[in-house]
Amino acid sequence: MRAFVSGALLAIVTALGVTAAFACGDKLLAIGRGVRFQRVSAAREANLLIYSRSGATLSNAKLQSRLKQTVHKLQLVKDGAQLDGALKSGRVDVVLVDFGDLSGITQQLQSAPSQPVILPVLINPSKADLSAARKEYKFALKASADEAEYLIAIDEAMKLRLKAAAKA
Repeated sequence: MRAFVSGALLAIVTALGVTAAFACGDKLLAIGRGVRFQRVSAAREANLLIYSRSGATLSNAKLQSRLKQTVHKLQLVKDGAQLDGALKSGRVDVVLVDFGDLSGITQQLQSAPSQPVILPVLINPSKADLSAARKEYKFALKASADEAEYLIAIDEAMKLRLKAAAKA
């Protein structure tokens, strides 16, 4: 009798559980398939410098306001003299720079005392250009990327920076 009752109870629980998981055909109610509504933010605070000489790509006001909310410190520079001053005056962790402007400032960035991670942004790149940039700089973004992709790339760059600091 106990086996029959426990078997019946198990069958009822299983039947109700499956029914609840597929209520009204709504896939969001399926067990383990919920949607998380969370704000994407950088897990580590970064001192970010944006070098935007040529303009439009990194001068997006929406992107800049989002970055100001999430990073520790944000600096915007538009020429080589400002860049040199910013690199010498304080700690810079990550530099966002338009790929077209990168060739003229690579030496300045590599000789900076804080050794920032360079994060180039490419405008309408081909797959080959994007993969070449990622091979050379480890991180590269398309200009069409949304703010979340920028934050994820900045966070990954900070992870790399912290690993390098821990080894040293």
